[in-house]
Amino acid sequence: MNYFKRFSLIAVGFFVICQQPAIAADDECDYRVVKVQDDDTLVVRFGPAVKYKAVGTIPFDGTQIKMMGPDIQIGESLWVPIKYGMVEGWVNQGYLEKDCQLLHTAATRAVYHTVVFGDTLYGISKRYGYSIDQITSWNNLQAPYTLFVEQRLRVSPWDTCSYRIIKVKNDDMLWIRSEARADSQELGAIPYDGVDIQITGYVKKVKKTSWVPIEYKGIEGWVNRAFLERDC
Repeated sequence: MNYFKRFSLIAVGFFVICQQPAIAADDECDYRVVKVQDDDTLVVRFGPAVKYKAVGTIPFDGTQIKMMGPDIQIGESLWVPIKYGMVEGWVNQGYLEKDCQLLHTAATRAVYHTVVFGDTLYGISKRYGYSIDQITSWNNLQAPYTLFVEQRLRVSPWDTCSYRIIKVKNDDMLWIRSEARADSQELGAIPYDGVDIQITGYVKKVKKTSWVPIEYKGIEGWVNRAFLERDC
């Protein structure tokens, strides 16, 4: 093989290797940990198999995990290169799930309007660009649709997906808190099989835990993001 052909093959091979991670890393969604018990962690390894040494761990409710390249089939498992904080390595893809909500909550969160003297449903609907029927439906308003000063009305759709409870035992429940921390006031609870939960705002990181504002059957507050799963 002459020098030019050998150099061309090396250059093409190098280009393919360099380009593959960039394509995979183009995914617009972050990832989060699933199927890991709350007393366990997901091990990040130096290479794509359990035989490689551990280089770090991700907690059971870890979020904002970045996919850094294409997956590799090892036996019956798929392994992917990831980045979590300062940790980079490989994890079993079976323990990761797309979490686009972390990136797009700001664009899809609900908008509220506080009623002032002189407001009408017609005027509010024109102001926010939604029909009277939509606004009355979102707020469970009944005819004759009387408004009150300082009444809080939702004037935009929720996220297109609702959420359901996961990782909660059938003899337990998920508490809705007044603030994004476990020691804040309990406002209500969601049963282990709760559904139709709406995320209403930005995800908030508190140490290593992610919290989200939600609405469930008229109760609004904060819950640990790790216990929610999309239910589209």
